[in-house]
Amino acid sequence: MSGKGMAQTRLVRMLTASCAACALASPQARADENLWGYTYGSETLPKGGWEFYQWATWRTGKGEGTYDAVDLRTEFEYGITDRFQASAYLNTVYQNINNTGPIDGDTGQREFPNTNAFAFQGVSLEFKYALTSPYKDPIGVALYFEPSYSRVNKESGQSGTEYELEPKIIVQKNFLEDQLIAAVNLTAEFEWERFPDNAPTERELKLELSSGLSYRFAPNWFAGPEVRLQGVYGNMNLGDREAWALFAGPAIHYAAQKWWATLSIMPQIMGGPRDPALSSRLNFSEFERTEVRLKVGINF
Repeated sequence: MSGKGMAQTRLVRMLTASCAACALASPQARADENLWGYTYGSETLPKGGWEFYQWATWRTGKGEGTYDAVDLRTEFEYGITDRFQASAYLNTVYQNINNTGPIDGDTGQREFPNTNAFAFQGVSLEFKYALTSPYKDPIGVALYFEPSYSRVNKESGQSGTEYELEPKIIVQKNFLEDQLIAAVNLTAEFEWERFPDNAPTERELKLELSSGLSYRFAPNWFAGPEVRLQGVYGNMNLGDREAWALFAGPAIHYAAQKWWATLSIMPQIMGGPRDPALSSRLNFSEFERTEVRLKVGINF
């Protein structure tokens, strides 16, 4: 090989090695990408940044009969400042319910009417403020608040009215030069609901502790486990726990230059109280056997 050819070969090798090194060294999780299906990171969009999200969550299994629901959320997100962002959601739901659901103790009838329908569910707003950044500070902390209005009950498919306030504390810690990312969320959901509209208003509190661990195993790819522990409390009274469940499963995330996608699979590991006729370890009155969530985000 001529001296010129050898020089060109060395140059190509150097450029290739440099590009590979940059890809491996640069953080692949950009502002407000969702590494998990349910657990949030503490980062926010930069000022003036836009992002479009499409969520699809499949919830399936109530121990007997047929229960399938697909929740669709369409979100537009905007960075008001480098620390504060706001979002708006349109929520729709498809439900296929047949001969399943808890039995009303007074009437002996199933509380979930049979249905096979697609409906507009409601709207939500989201506000998120980053107190610190996990990329610039030892730990990232953010505050989150989401008010919602719904016309369709998430579990039973009945029409009615629901108002919900959801505050959340988000903590994120990055390790190994941002190759390993951990996050913990503490969430409270305060709900006021009437299903149907002529029913008395019921108050309910849901508490959730969720956590995710995600490792960048290749350029643009993250994967790791996610865990959620939920409790449901009647009349917003912590002494009146109606149900609880533990979910755990894998989450995988891919990020391209202008878009990203996350897939999370969350089977119910255990729950209570249990109906022995349906399961010896799971709760099917408030929760499903399995949830699968896909999120896709596009940056502008």
